[in-house]
Amino acid sequence: MPTPTTPSPLISVALSAYNGERFLRAQLDSILAQRDVQLEIIAVDDGSRDASVALLQDYARRDERVRVHPNPANLGPTRSFERAMSLCRGEFIAPSDQDDLWAPNKLATLLAAIGQADLAYCDSAYIDPEGQPSGRRISDDTQMLAGCEPLRFAFANSVSGHALLVRRDLFESARPLPPELFYDWVLAMFAAARGGVVYVHRPLVQFRRHTQAYSSLGREGVARKPDRYRGWITDRVALLRALAGSRFDAAGRARRMSEALELAIDKRSHAPLLRAIWRERMALAEPGRPAWQTAVRLQMRMLRKLARARREAAG
Repeated sequence: MPTPTTPSPLISVALSAYNGERFLRAQLDSILAQRDVQLEIIAVDDGSRDASVALLQDYARRDERVRVHPNPANLGPTRSFERAMSLCRGEFIAPSDQDDLWAPNKLATLLAAIGQADLAYCDSAYIDPEGQPSGRRISDDTQMLAGCEPLRFAFANSVSGHALLVRRDLFESARPLPPELFYDWVLAMFAAARGGVVYVHRPLVQFRRHTQAYSSLGREGVARKPDRYRGWITDRVALLRALAGSRFDAAGRARRMSEALELAIDKRSHAPLLRAIWRERMALAEPGRPAWQTAVRLQMRMLRKLARARREAAG
């Protein structure tokens, strides 16, 4: 008799669209072409003024795996993705931008890789607005993180939403997502605080870069904000606060680090922050580098950021 096989778990693709008509059809086709997985597509539209909604509804009429939920009002990227993910029914969620192209084995590969971890993600290859490859990958520009240390993800993130697969119950534990932060950054840190993050060193996404892209890695030719250094710091405070409010074991460590960082911003008292970084040196250690060296480099980096933030504030 043939051996019974375990049914493949349902993967929910959470897609948020906003004026994405130009690229949306190609992305949907690449998602529906995924092999060896059971999937549904939950597509929300965040108030598009083009034909994105009509295009999504046309796909839903032709394929029962597609469900369309226009937002009642424009929510912005993080809240729109959060709504899309909240409507998902699958055990796993794969967020999707509106303008990329997925390899046919992307979801199956990530599902096979995730094991007992809470999140798996892959590398991505850059393409231009016309779909032409640049010959470079995200991993050429970014140290790709993995493992079970959330504080590393608080100070640096390499997990892109378009490249990840996450357990739905991890997403639920991370809600509500701070609207000022990239949702993938929050999910990566929370996953590292629980079951861990797995990295697949294969470019399973063609990641389109253009001026209208949401993520910072996807944007080209965008001017830097005048308060970018203070913003860099306050983003990390918000991220650490989110973890500090969780029930994970790392919550206390995150709270102490966020308090030290806030003191450095508001009171210009750097000693607590420097001590907090040194205390966490083993957790923050980079592969192939002594822990003390990583800590000193991060301390110096934070002092430079704080000094530049003060100069920005002074005009």
